[in-house]
Amino acid sequence: MMRTILLLLTLLIHGCASFATQEPEPRDIFPVQVLYATDRAPQKAGSGGVDYSGKRGGKIYYGVVTVKAWPIEYEENDTDGEARKPISRPIAAEFAAASNLGRERFLRQLRTPARDGKSDAVLLFVHGFKRNFRTAAEHAAQIGEGIGFGGRTLLWSWPSLDSAAGYLTDRTTLLWSQKHLAQFISELIEKGRVQRLVLVAHSLGAQALTQALFEQIGADKLAEWNAIERLVLLAPDIDLGIFRRDIVPAINQVGIPTTVYASATDLALKTSSSLNGYPRAGDSSDRVFTFPGIDTIDATQVTQSFLGHSYYRRSYAVIDDLHLMIVRNRNPGERHGLVRRYQDGKLYWKLE
Repeated sequence: MMRTILLLLTLLIHGCASFATQEPEPRDIFPVQVLYATDRAPQKAGSGGVDYSGKRGGKIYYGVVTVKAWPIEYEENDTDGEARKPISRPIAAEFAAASNLGRERFLRQLRTPARDGKSDAVLLFVHGFKRNFRTAAEHAAQIGEGIGFGGRTLLWSWPSLDSAAGYLTDRTTLLWSQKHLAQFISELIEKGRVQRLVLVAHSLGAQALTQALFEQIGADKLAEWNAIERLVLLAPDIDLGIFRRDIVPAINQVGIPTTVYASATDLALKTSSSLNGYPRAGDSSDRVFTFPGIDTIDATQVTQSFLGHSYYRRSYAVIDDLHLMIVRNRNPGERHGLVRRYQDGKLYWKLE
């Protein structure tokens, strides 16, 4: 049993690792700023900046991260074998610096116009398991900049241990952190600070986000706000039974447009299913799970990382689909690359 667990944890290490990209030309590098909130404990950082550890902090800290970004160039073919031409702007990102703003300065900066004043919407990204603060900031930048989101990109970073062996501890930490995440979302929406909010979460972060929304805040309050435009769950590491019984009815009660991305080749979620004893909502290896009132996107055929868990930033097809859904507000039937499929008579969408 112990050998099996060690093997599974080793797979998780590789599955959650960042993918390599070519060295950028200096002229191709540009800065991207991400506002953040975190309940990690602060730790020392060089050059007068701030950093945060994998330990639990005593409060919520607010600030801004700058990352260096550059376009990703690699081959990706569609199902016909032809080179795919992205309509979005996939990027690589490298942490540069973080500054602590404090709550009031953070909220003031949140109200200032975003990039070119294109949108008053806010995208909040919640990262998954085995992510340190710097990597989480890079991934938030890849989401916001990659899909061409015109508004502010925000990161909620919870105290992941940045260790495969810390998976079970991370799951416990999520229970501790979800109250802070709910408090942060409430701060964003109440008193009109944010009137258009897009929520995006990856892997174990999807569990943190849905618990914060439907256990801490509650469906009644969410319905009153009417500010959450969309909920996107990328490879959600959520117990399938709990998702169906508790979360799906709450989503439908509030009426939040929701999309689940799943894959049959996501070995990280297969590992999680083995460790937890029950299937995960984002694992379609046995079958594609569908949910009433929720769009399911099967991303099995797109370009994958080693364990197929990071397609949200690896695949042109997924990034383009996120762009069409979030930025252009198109329904699945209006987005190229999605093909209708049925499981036991229930509709889902296959990304090809």
